[in-house]
Amino acid sequence: MPSTLIRTARVIFFISLFYFVSCDREKMADIPQIKIHRFDLDLKDFDTTNFEEAEKKMIRKYGDIYTFYIEKLMGLGSLQPNHQYYYKPHLKNFLQEEYPAIMDTFDKYITNDISRIEDELTMSYGRLCAEFPEKKPSTVYSFFISPMGANPASAFTYGQDTVGFNWFNYLGKSFPLYAPLYEGYSYMIEWNQQDYINRNIMLVEYRLLQEKNGSKEEYSELIYNMIEKGKEFYFLDKVCPKMKSETKIGYTDKQYKWCEENEFEIWAHLKENKVLYSTETMDMKRMTEPGPTTPGMPGESPGMVGAWVGWQIVKTYQLKANKSLKDLMQTSPKEILKNANYKPTK
Repeated sequence: MPSTLIRTARVIFFISLFYFVSCDREKMADIPQIKIHRFDLDLKDFDTTNFEEAEKKMIRKYGDIYTFYIEKLMGLGSLQPNHQYYYKPHLKNFLQEEYPAIMDTFDKYITNDISRIEDELTMSYGRLCAEFPEKKPSTVYSFFISPMGANPASAFTYGQDTVGFNWFNYLGKSFPLYAPLYEGYSYMIEWNQQDYINRNIMLVEYRLLQEKNGSKEEYSELIYNMIEKGKEFYFLDKVCPKMKSETKIGYTDKQYKWCEENEFEIWAHLKENKVLYSTETMDMKRMTEPGPTTPGMPGESPGMVGAWVGWQIVKTYQLKANKSLKDLMQTSPKEILKNANYKPTK
């Protein structure tokens, strides 16, 4: 190739590279590095022999978050000393007996570098805030919540600008207590990995945004609810682009591959059995809620196959519409279904 052509090819390559890098940067808002506020570590240092001073120290640092943890997340009672269920004796017992054992598991089972999780959150919040300029990154807190607590959720919100997550839900598939804890629900153990922290926090943010920006119409038909679930996973496509698709929906690699290989048959099954426009509550649960498998589908199928199909419909629609996330959230599932013209091939 003549040298002038080589130089021209190089120029085109670097212009193209610059263009794609610039486009990617345009999707990122300039936000501060996300730091996880380690409530769990400060609670570990709570001096139960000097209870009132330790309490004041936690309230000074965490304010209402301390009350939220005690009363709502753990259900240990009230902070009011004259209350019938004053929390002091219950917290002391928890910190002296169960909590040390919980915290001892941290170094053994939390294998990811905390800074890596913070970097993932920073990237996701940067993309989220670029899509929703009015949105500011939430303050993120980490807790250890007993599985016997009042609200042992994996991720949750406190108000509109604070999210928290429970380390107990991310100790990894090898953590021995999960097997008896999830007896009869062993498929849920797959989700107890640190790779799910960013995913679950972003889904909390999605639901907060949905309250403000989501479609106000309600639909009872299965297909429209499938598409609404599909919007959640498409949201993760945009704010967590490096995350595996399997993690976004909570499948193993084998389960996700099964859906890809059987996409045509899944869609044909839904149409032939005339369930797409079903308004039956059980059809909704079978097709859009997690489970070991999807009832009515082959045994190899994962749960909520209908939600996976809804995701594919949204992706097909977006290839043509290319709407912003905000506009997509406000788009009715009827419009998405009509204009996606979703037709999987064998």
